[in-house]
Amino acid sequence: MTTLLLTQIPVWAGVVLVLYWIAVLIFLVDQDREPTSTLAWLFVLLFLPFIGVLFYYFFGRDWRERTARSKWAPQAVALMKKGMAPIYERNLAAKQRFQAAFAGTWVEDISEAIAVDNFSHPLTASSVEIYGLTADFFARLRHDLAAARSFIHLQYFIWEMDELTAEITQILLERVAAGVEVRILYDNIGSKAYGKGELKRLTRAGAQVTADVTERAQLNYRDHRKVTVIDGEIGYTGGSNMGQEYIDGGERFATWRDTNIRITGQAVAELQKLFASRWYLDRDGEDLLVERYFPAPGGHVAHTGHLTQLVAHTHEGLWQASRRAHMIAIAKAEKTAFIQSPYFIPDAGMYDAMINAGLSGVDIRFMMAGVPDKRVPFWAAQTYFGRLLAAGVRVYLYEAGFTHAKTITVDSTVSAVGTMNLDIRSMHLHKELMLWLFDEGLTRELEDLFLDDITRCHEVTIADVRAVSRRERFRNQGCRLLSNLL
Repeated sequence: MTTLLLTQIPVWAGVVLVLYWIAVLIFLVDQDREPTSTLAWLFVLLFLPFIGVLFYYFFGRDWRERTARSKWAPQAVALMKKGMAPIYERNLAAKQRFQAAFAGTWVEDISEAIAVDNFSHPLTASSVEIYGLTADFFARLRHDLAAARSFIHLQYFIWEMDELTAEITQILLERVAAGVEVRILYDNIGSKAYGKGELKRLTRAGAQVTADVTERAQLNYRDHRKVTVIDGEIGYTGGSNMGQEYIDGGERFATWRDTNIRITGQAVAELQKLFASRWYLDRDGEDLLVERYFPAPGGHVAHTGHLTQLVAHTHEGLWQASRRAHMIAIAKAEKTAFIQSPYFIPDAGMYDAMINAGLSGVDIRFMMAGVPDKRVPFWAAQTYFGRLLAAGVRVYLYEAGFTHAKTITVDSTVSAVGTMNLDIRSMHLHKELMLWLFDEGLTRELEDLFLDDITRCHEVTIADVRAVSRRERFRNQGCRLLSNLL
């Protein structure tokens, strides 16, 4: 076939094509990739030489290698370490409390894995509020924004322009007029479809508004985090973006189910660190990792607050720390692991961790959206159910509306709330975060939310898997091949 093809084109073009194939082979084999990924890109680049190159430019480049050669990456890390050093030093008692409670246990393994990649340590939150109803979450957020005295930092993957954002915009305009610093980061691609009139109005009033991840070559790599920091003392994160549909489900869904969290105290410094790191890169080195943007010294709070640790990762990073924390927790679980994610397209490591835990007798339960917002990822997810069920993992499809929650609870001991979905995109391509809670009371609260959600779910059975037609199986497997794009 190749010989026939070469005889049909000019000699010079054949030479160019052969040289191209050799260059592609050397280029891809030299990269540190999984063999299956290398073979897939070889196929694309060899047989689609022009379209394939364009496709690779946007979706296949190894940003870890590029980041390792960059100047800005070590500068940003050095800045974070320097900025956070005083926080960790004055909260040493929090780390000591953690060691006293968990030294020698699998919980310590989670914390150590986070610390290695994120250079972070346990910090205490003076208060923690978990919201399963987004209406309550945004009501609390609006109240805190309206009371801000010094600064407001907002970072969201999606910033819409609707009823909710109109209310938020008005509050922010009033705060700017009162002398409060307002900074907003929104993901360039995630927010592309929505009008920017309100954000422009805020900019004209004196707020600083910036789009994140604007480089054209990083079209496939997005900032999926949700972060709010108010006066250095109040922090929010969780699944919800800035839009009315995250409260009422919009036109597509009867309800919207999400999990968000509000914290106060020293742990807010970690959320500020993440916001400041992106702001530093997007705003030509403006440094927000300084004392005035961090929580005031907490005195005895390190001895009494809720123990937390924030984990984050980016597509440029080496370890995908948020993903690995999940994998360690699932692998080490002794009794239970309850996991929520609206989407489910796991990589081999996450998939095996869940299967191994199920086979070892751990009560592993996974819940995802049963009323999908995107059909292709939903169809792809179904290809994983059979092996999970065979291993003893219980799978639930939430059908009361759309569930967007990203949580995990393990052994009624530790838990996490944040932004990471259990799909390839979140675990390998996005910037994500999860806030780990080393607290039995908070973990049981999240477990209760999960068990309540089960009453609105269909539990998937082997019979359901077998009932899928051959045509549907072929469609689902085809969708699974697109996992890096979903």
